[in-house]
Amino acid sequence: MSTHNKAFIQEPSPILCGIVNVTPDSFSDGGKWNSVEKAVAHALSLVEQGAGMLDVGGESTRPSSSFVPVEEEIERIVPVIRELKKHTNVPISIDTWKSEVAQAALDAGADIINDITGFAGDSNMANVVAKAKCDVILMFNPVIYRPEHESCAIFPSFNLHKSNEKFFTHADKAAMQKMHIIDAMKYYMERSLSIARDSGILDNNIMLDPGIGFGLTKKENAMLIKHIDVLKNMGFRIFLGVSRKRFLVHILSQANINTDAESDEGFKNRDIASAILTSIATQKNIDIVRVHSISEHKIARNVMHAILHAEDETNTHFSAYKK
Repeated sequence: MSTHNKAFIQEPSPILCGIVNVTPDSFSDGGKWNSVEKAVAHALSLVEQGAGMLDVGGESTRPSSSFVPVEEEIERIVPVIRELKKHTNVPISIDTWKSEVAQAALDAGADIINDITGFAGDSNMANVVAKAKCDVILMFNPVIYRPEHESCAIFPSFNLHKSNEKFFTHADKAAMQKMHIIDAMKYYMERSLSIARDSGILDNNIMLDPGIGFGLTKKENAMLIKHIDVLKNMGFRIFLGVSRKRFLVHILSQANINTDAESDEGFKNRDIASAILTSIATQKNIDIVRVHSISEHKIARNVMHAILHAEDETNTHFSAYKK
């Protein structure tokens, strides 16, 4: 069932989607929640803190990560989804590009499919989504059309399964590599949307994701965020994942700000930088942001929301500071 008309348990927007990595090797928290009990406890903690959605993943797609067989990915995520459905009503998405994993997750109770290939990775994924009538997140993924690019070559290949060979022709890929990144994103998304519609997926079941961090340069990441209105103007809900991305770490490092993930200060600084982008997302009317932590993002969202909606604020009078 579509979550488009389903009330997410959260106000104001954007909805904070908590990340639940059931993996041993995710770039930020790999191995920390690598059991059903730990993953469920972490997910419920995120909900208690204010997450209005959860995104469960059983395969890391960080640079240099390895392909996870379908059976292993299913074994990782299905027990977590089943247990979560017993304890929370927030929508649950499954972060996968494999149709068999998506189907297993839906059977276990997942509400949304988060396909980081935008239907390019598995030729059957659109059919699974259409049959389930569920929501789907379609992501722009430069690794698909320019795998030899310096920023993309370090990422895992998405053609080790049932790649959708009809997604792009060689001519399409060649043409896209000459495009500005904004134009390439639009071209890619239009192809994803064409496949979705041809499969019978309704527009109000679709969310679009600019794919921040996937095979993009620092400049390209910044450009996609700055001009995310281009994606918003296509008429779909926008899902944005920027939490703890490497380009943020690079920005901080260039300013001699501690980003050492092994230190409390460095780790905290990464989340502060991520929360600043949630503030920008709030200003740009983005619908959902995918985050590792909740508190910093909740603060950033709520403060920006108060400023943007100043006319609706009450004239609260403040007392003097205590001496």
